[in-house]
Amino acid sequence: MSKEFNRIQIGTDATNRLRMTKGDTGLTPNYLCRIGLCYSLNEPRPPTPEEYDNDGQTFNRYTLLGEHDALYMALLKERLIQEGKDPEEDLYDEFVAHLNRGVIRVHGNIRDLSDFQALIPNSLKEETDVEPDSELP
Repeated sequence: MSKEFNRIQIGTDATNRLRMTKGDTGLTPNYLCRIGLCYSLNEPRPPTPEEYDNDGQTFNRYTLLGEHDALYMALLKERLIQEGKDPEEDLYDEFVAHLNRGVIRVHGNIRDLSDFQALIPNSLKEETDVEPDSELP
C-alpha cells in the first residue's frame, strides 16, 4: 500500500491491550499508540506484519499521530530504508505492524504511569537526569 493512507486498523490483541493499558494509566489510545510505535521502532528486529490481524480498532491517522505525523513517518521510513524495504510501498503494513507490536509489548511492561520511566533507554536517562533538589539556572 502506498504512503497515502488516512485510516489505520490495528489487531484485536492490540485493541484489547490498549483498553487495559488505558484503564491502568488513564492515557488515551492515541498516546499509547505513539509510545508503542516508538518502542517498536527502537527494537532491532523488524516486526512481522503477518502476525497481526486487522480486526481491531480503527484510527484516523492524523488524530493518532497529531501534529507530529511527519516526524513519526520520517522515523518509520528511515527504519524501512535501513532494512532494505521500500519506504513508499511497505509503509502502511510496516506502520501497522510496529503499532501492533509496540502496543502489545508496552502493555506487558506497564501497570501504572510510574512504569513508563522504565521504557526509556538508560542512555537517554543519563543525559536528562536532574537531581530532585538541584536548582535550575
